[in-house]
Amino acid sequence: METRDYILLTINGQMHKIKGEHAFLPLSSLLRYELGLTGTKVVCAEGDCGACTVLFRRHQFSSERFQSLNSCISTSFLMDMNHIITVEGLASQNHLSEIQDSMIKNFGGQCGFCTPGFVMSLTNLYENHKQATEQKVKNYLTGNLCRCTGYQPIINAALAVDTTKIKPLARQYDYSRAEHDFDSEKQRPIKITLSEKEFFAPTTLEMAAEYKSKNPEARIFSGATDIGVQINKGKNPGNKLMSLHLIPSLYEIRQEGDFTVIGARVSLHALQKYLERKQSQFADFLNIFASPQIKNTATLVGNLANGSPIADTTPFLLTVDAMVDMQGSLGKRSLLLTDFIKGYKSFDLKDDEFITSIRFKLPNPAKIKIGLFKVSQRRDLDISSVNSCFIFQTHNKKIEKAKIAYGGVGPKALRLFDVEKAIEGQELNTALVDKIKQMISTRITPITDLRGSADFRSQQCLDLFDRFVQENFTYE
Repeated sequence: METRDYILLTINGQMHKIKGEHAFLPLSSLLRYELGLTGTKVVCAEGDCGACTVLFRRHQFSSERFQSLNSCISTSFLMDMNHIITVEGLASQNHLSEIQDSMIKNFGGQCGFCTPGFVMSLTNLYENHKQATEQKVKNYLTGNLCRCTGYQPIINAALAVDTTKIKPLARQYDYSRAEHDFDSEKQRPIKITLSEKEFFAPTTLEMAAEYKSKNPEARIFSGATDIGVQINKGKNPGNKLMSLHLIPSLYEIRQEGDFTVIGARVSLHALQKYLERKQSQFADFLNIFASPQIKNTATLVGNLANGSPIADTTPFLLTVDAMVDMQGSLGKRSLLLTDFIKGYKSFDLKDDEFITSIRFKLPNPAKIKIGLFKVSQRRDLDISSVNSCFIFQTHNKKIEKAKIAYGGVGPKALRLFDVEKAIEGQELNTALVDKIKQMISTRITPITDLRGSADFRSQQCLDLFDRFVQENFTYE
């Protein structure tokens, strides 16, 4: 099949073909140094401060509103088939946007370095909501840091916006020609070669498996919310890079019988919206997973495949007996997550295989008690020292089913099967709770690092179980 050697995207309504070394740049570098759009600032280069925030909309979802992302950790080749808007693109007919105007009138900026990022995040807010409360403003600004104003003038500016004058950004530019060009190009795989480095984007799972079998070292990029940070710190992701963004089925959330199937390209934001009415506890937990900029690009599969023992979604997936679906050159296979995770960043994954989806049965909120917890130095936008998930099903005061999982307690996240068996069939009381805590303390082996000592982590695990029990049960 004929390939193309460029990525295709629009920036502030203008079509761009990005080739060669420019395709491998961080998006922020492409915008600032190659296109002269210097309103996009770079401070942390880690996706923490939000100064680099821009808005994007995928061609696959042309009916959706624009969303925010951190351009400093997003590689340019991942922006293929996307519409990008920077702070320079918000003005219309030589008039600042309503958000920009309100920031000026309400003294929302001082040094001004972080201001474009705040403007973009607030634009994301009003793209998705007609009105906003102070709490909603704060939620959308979780991923933006300011060193000057103390935030209140920025919040005041956000609440003072005349929302009756705001129009969806999709109406600010004529995207009809761009959408036609995207349609004509999206069936063509991408192959960009630069010396020893190569980027490949297949259009089918079979094509991806064939490339992976020939290049087992190929690194697959999803949202790049972790790899992007590593690249900015000088770590080489390898010479063979691949993205699955041109495969439509990987963006699907679908029901297959009792199973909810989450495709490998489904963002955490899309998953959260989907789960709000189906499993509100997990959806609520994702509120403190990361900033909107991160959740708009990060994926559930990426969070798992990164292999971190403190990945925030893994304990929940373990307790719902999640299955991991894979594709390889010999076809498809599936494994229970507990069998798939072998150790620290180690999986039962063949050299030619990659994850295509995660499937699980959503627990019925009417029949179970669930506790999802995360311990971190900051409430928002921070890496966990310990995380956990507890799911208990009870009947006539007895525990019929118990599921317990922890992260941050060893080289991999753990499901405590033997502890669960000791609980099931028993009535919860003080003696049983003490017994469970004793068993938990002997099953976990946390380490000491900059996020907490081993003793601290051990105590937190017991405290989290106590919290779950106290919030959900009455016992003697």
